[in-house]
Parts: sequence; C-alpha cells; structure tokens
Amino acid sequence: MVEREPTGIPGFDNLVEGGFPKGSITLVSGSPGTGKSIFCQHFLYTGATKFDQRCLYITFEQRVPEIYEQAKRFGMDFEKLEREGKVKFIFIDITARKLSEGQSHPELIMDAALKFRADRIVIDSITPISNFPISTNELAYFGILGELDKIVMPTIQDDLITRMQIHRLMMVLKDLLATTIIVSETPKNSEWLSRDRVSEFMADGVIVLHYLGIGATSNRSLVVEKMRSTKHIEDVVPFDITDKGMVVKKPEEAYKV
Repeated sequence: MVEREPTGIPGFDNLVEGGFPKGSITLVSGSPGTGKSIFCQHFLYTGATKFDQRCLYITFEQRVPEIYEQAKRFGMDFEKLEREGKVKFIFIDITARKLSEGQSHPELIMDAALKFRADRIVIDSITPISNFPISTNELAYFGILGELDKIVMPTIQDDLITRMQIHRLMMVLKDLLATTIIVSETPKNSEWLSRDRVSEFMADGVIVLHYLGIGATSNRSLVVEKMRSTKHIEDVVPFDITDKGMVVKKPEEAYKV
C-alpha cells in the first residue's frame, strides 16, 4: 500500500488515489496565471495545519511578504504558521546571491531542508536553477571537460547544462525523502510540459494547469499527465479559484456555462 500525502485541495485528491505518493516529486506547470502558486500553497498549508508536518517553501522569483499577502486572500495565514515554526519560507535571489566555492543551489536547498527537517517542500520555480551557469570544475566532475578543456573553454550546449542542473536538483530532492512540488512556468500552447523540457521526464508526477479567458468568462482546467504508483484520472478536469482558493470540479462539469 502506497502511503499518500493529501494536498487538501477540494476535489483534487480523489483524482490521484488520495494524494501524492509519500516522498515523491511532482511537477506542477502551466502558463502565467494558471494557479500554480495557489496549488502549492494549499499543499503546504494542509501539511502544516492538518498533519502537523514541517513545510518548506523555496522561492526564486517572488519575495516572501508577497506570498504571505496572496495566501491570506484565500484564508491561509502562513505568517502565523512561520512564527509557530511549522513552515519556513526562503527567498533566494539567484541574480544577487554569491555561492561559496563548490556550492550549488541544489545544495542550498538540501541544507535548508535538512536544517528545518522538512516533510513537504515546494520550489517555485525551478526555471532560474536550470539556467544557472556551471563552473568548469563542475563540468570536469561530470566528465564533460578534461584538464585541457578547463584552460581552453569549449562551447557547451545550453540544453546540456540544463539537463545537468535539473538532474542534480532531482537527485538532491530524492535523497531528502520529503514529498515535493517543483514548479515550472511554460509559454501558452507549449508542446513541452516544462520550460526546461527535462523535469517532466524525471519527476514522479506531472500536473499541467490551463487557463482560457474568453471575454467576460474564463475556464480553468488541469490534467494529471502522470503519477507513478497511482491510478489517476486521465480526463481534463475543470477547477475554479474562489475566495477560499482552488476548488476542483467533476470532469463532467468541464466548460459548463
């Protein structure tokens, strides 16, 4: 029997046999405004308030006070929970923070998660990590550069660096044994399920959120693309964002007016 971690999102958990497999990594992706951050906030708030779990939120793009304010609109008071030591929010400005010699952003995440003893983790989003430059020493460690190459730096394809960064992040997250959501923002109508085009293959689960606004009406839906060790729904499932957050409808309610 697979142990499950409920998200607490009304109507969602019964789509995935009660929640995410414990210790799994789920990619939540979608274009801007689809509800990715709200999905993640539900996941952490449920863990902290319903299951007394320690929940860690790593953000590379949005400052913590902004997240507090957004979540309060949906009845989630993370500021109070952080004062109580149940959650921890960390903003990492990837453009300003200097790493120590040999240190990487996945290692920063690992250190924070181990120090906080996190049961649930959200990384919002992984896009800055996937594009972050890699040192020549790191490339040599992975066998891509030799000693001569370190002196005369060859051209390294961007997609190779992306694959390395995502692979390293995933290995760190697997070792932590926490149940994790990673977020990726994708352009509208993208053929890929993540901006890096790698994480959807390495993640245990993939959930894609969609938003279609037409005039005065709007339609939101999600698709569970995959979920290992889970018999999940394969239909397009509609959802709303209400004053209490995300509410998932039944598949047959899709696009009813």
